[in-house]
Amino acid sequence: MKIGFIQGNAGASGDMLLGAMVDAGFPLHELEKCTEQLKLPAVKIYADQVIRKGITGTKLTVECQEEDQHRHLHDIEEIINKSNLSLRIKEQAIKIFRALATAEAAVHNCAIEKVHFHEVGAVDAIVDIVGSCYGLEYLGIEELFCSPLRVGFGEVKCAHGILPVPAPATVQLLTGIPCYAGDYDGEWVTPTGAAILSTLCAGWMEMPFLTIEKTGCGAGSNEREIPNLLRLVIGKSNIQNLPANEIEVLETNIDDMNPEILPYLGEQLLEIPVLDFQFAPVVMKKGRIGTKITVLIEPDAAPQVLEVIFRETSTLGIRRSRVKRVCLTRETKVVEVYGEPIRIKVGLLNERIVQIAPEYEDCKLVAKTSGLPLKEIYDLAKKIFKEKDENL
Repeated sequence: MKIGFIQGNAGASGDMLLGAMVDAGFPLHELEKCTEQLKLPAVKIYADQVIRKGITGTKLTVECQEEDQHRHLHDIEEIINKSNLSLRIKEQAIKIFRALATAEAAVHNCAIEKVHFHEVGAVDAIVDIVGSCYGLEYLGIEELFCSPLRVGFGEVKCAHGILPVPAPATVQLLTGIPCYAGDYDGEWVTPTGAAILSTLCAGWMEMPFLTIEKTGCGAGSNEREIPNLLRLVIGKSNIQNLPANEIEVLETNIDDMNPEILPYLGEQLLEIPVLDFQFAPVVMKKGRIGTKITVLIEPDAAPQVLEVIFRETSTLGIRRSRVKRVCLTRETKVVEVYGEPIRIKVGLLNERIVQIAPEYEDCKLVAKTSGLPLKEIYDLAKKIFKEKDENL
């Protein structure tokens, strides 16, 4: 599987992403072919090599004769649907514009149909969005990932006046996505950039496992305190079709609490329920023995779990972080041991079984009724399963 990874430490905009694709080998004449199919008014595209803090990147510039009009969502959808682009490109581009319309509608408290685009409805933004979808298809990128985004802080001037950074529409689009302000002011993520990435990215993480094939850097317009470049890394991963999701990790260290409370805390956490938790011994800064509490949860469960930890422990603070979790494809099978059913948890990689685990509670019940050691029941359940399954 070919995947793309975007480093978002310098933020993101539509022209930076498209510039990174061109820098990585997406030919300019292919991008021009894309814009011709959209039948946009007199569009010229330039790709220039520039230097940002000593690093080379491609600065993409779109020049056009824009009519003095504001487009609505249905106008943009009509432009895209009338083109001869592939169905996948059309669907992705329309999905991005609908995300933008939804964000603007939420900000201005109006119906999506009544949203009229300003900057994002301009021809250059249509080129950025549709061109990015076209570029991903041309480069053969099947899945896109991105690191947490630097969004900046301060104020920005736009069609609606002076707005806080990140802009209201950008905040709406980045809901549920890891991002940070950074040390330097200004707008680092535009609504167009946020819409493209929030729609197309399969996950938000540091660089995933891949064999790098090529890279490209798309340059922003301004010189910044750090290289104003969005970097796209393209490579192949041999681990295919693995389900992935984002989970939250909660951690806290405690050295002033009766350890007898920990089992009760565990019971409370399991009732929520959480994905997993662990209590590990640690040595604290003053040499006291303490306990590190780590809880893995679905992000939506955070408020309830935080309340339980604060209520049941002596901690004054809890660390929170979001991580990407990649899982084997999972199935549950059943075997019969001494006339009793035992569930077998099965993990598959590339459609082959690589993990099998008998269910503890089922094995315990059979061990009690048969009088045999629990470990023998485990081994017997595995043996019976392996004899029956041809995928091992």
